[in-house]
Amino acid sequence: MNLVSYGFLGFLALVLALYYVVPRRFQWIFLLAASCVFYLSGGPVYLLYPLITTVTTWFLAGNMGRISAASKAHIKEQKLDREQKKAYQAVTKRKLRRRLVLGLLLNFGILAVLKFMNEAAAVGWILPLGISYYTFQSMGYLIDVSRGKYEPEPSLPRFALFVSFFPQMVSGPISRFDVLKKELFSEHPLDGQQLSFGLQRVLWGYFKKLVIADRLGPAVSMITSSPETYGGIYAILGMLGYTLQLYADFSGCMDIVLGVSQCMGIRLPENFNRPFGAESLAELWRRWHMTLTQWLREYIFFPVSTSRFSKWLSRFNKKAPVYAANITVWFVTGIWHGVTWRFVAWGLANGVVLMISQELTGWYRKFHKRFAFADSRGYGCFRKLRTGLLFSWLLSFQYYSFGMVFVMTGSMIAGSRIGQLFDGSFAALGLTGPDLAVLAVGILLMYLVSRLKESKDVRQILAEKPLAVRYAVIFSLFLLVLVTGTYGHGYDAGTFIYNRF
Repeated sequence: MNLVSYGFLGFLALVLALYYVVPRRFQWIFLLAASCVFYLSGGPVYLLYPLITTVTTWFLAGNMGRISAASKAHIKEQKLDREQKKAYQAVTKRKLRRRLVLGLLLNFGILAVLKFMNEAAAVGWILPLGISYYTFQSMGYLIDVSRGKYEPEPSLPRFALFVSFFPQMVSGPISRFDVLKKELFSEHPLDGQQLSFGLQRVLWGYFKKLVIADRLGPAVSMITSSPETYGGIYAILGMLGYTLQLYADFSGCMDIVLGVSQCMGIRLPENFNRPFGAESLAELWRRWHMTLTQWLREYIFFPVSTSRFSKWLSRFNKKAPVYAANITVWFVTGIWHGVTWRFVAWGLANGVVLMISQELTGWYRKFHKRFAFADSRGYGCFRKLRTGLLFSWLLSFQYYSFGMVFVMTGSMIAGSRIGQLFDGSFAALGLTGPDLAVLAVGILLMYLVSRLKESKDVRQILAEKPLAVRYAVIFSLFLLVLVTGTYGHGYDAGTFIYNRF
């Protein structure tokens, strides 16, 4: 079920109406039923893979919990000495590790095979909606249980809701069980302000998606898929356009997801924090798709950097464990986005740039100490612009082949001429004068809202205004979406870009 569809809006209206009618102690059961309906809307086969992940993860986690509990009881009852205790704990650890590896191989194996088959188009297998997100979320839970961070969830239906909560099935965010369970299984009375705030955020997400991302989409696709035709200044426009489209699309999706959840009194983790306000690439990535970044850091970066292999590498270079972990993380990030060499190259390119930046940290510090202007506001703006352009350039690895990235980069530097915009090629992109005006207003509005959020939530600012002002602003935004959104007769709403990841 597409979040940008009349079907979803009708489904959401029905869910919200019934959610606050059923007894509060049954709200989580209702959400589980609603999530199953949401997933089944695409066909019964769509429910098969999340069901496999749910059952296998719940069973293995429960088994690991029983092994850990039995181990603790045995050590306490037998009053083992230090060496005996150490040996017994080592046996327990091996048992837990075997079950963890089994769960990881099974579920990441399903994800890898389905993504590979989907990319290769070798067979007509269906790639389930949100498979990357619920797999990472479930495996994070399994790893946490194996580490003894918290006890496994004894209820299969409750764990099933954690895996399949319908708003986050589309594009995340990737949640932690110990945090999300408090939200999902608590009773939520109707809160007028939370409902209003949630609906406002949903509307803002639709604005980003329909007014900005989907208006840019066709033109950006034409430029990026035809490098032989659109080089020079068009390559620059395509690079910047793709970045804007991706941000408006993905952050808009998150606004809808978090807004829908807030309508039900459920808080999901934020996935964006003004990424283009970052002054370095590392900082930008800490602000972009934050839940995936946190997952990769905790479950891949730290384990790899402290592994025996990394300790061996440290004998040659003290920084080698960090760099090995960094490359591993970015290789996995590339594969997560797509099982193609383009995405592998994109991931590794980010990793290499970040390592170079890390190596130059000392030089940066000396530069800031020597030159006073390096701490000025103007230089800070330059760093933000530089970081945004670098991020946009690295994204070009996602749609150009490795060699073509550098060919097009050369054309941007040496072949960009303003006159190219007036030779008739621009008209072929399908962006009319009114489209450009709408985009300019939309991007400016998105920027202003982002700046306001530095100090205070825009919705809270509106809540403090007189009723007439508040509803005038909200209704104006609704009209903007209604009148300038990219749809009409025969329009088929585009799915969110990160759905395919």
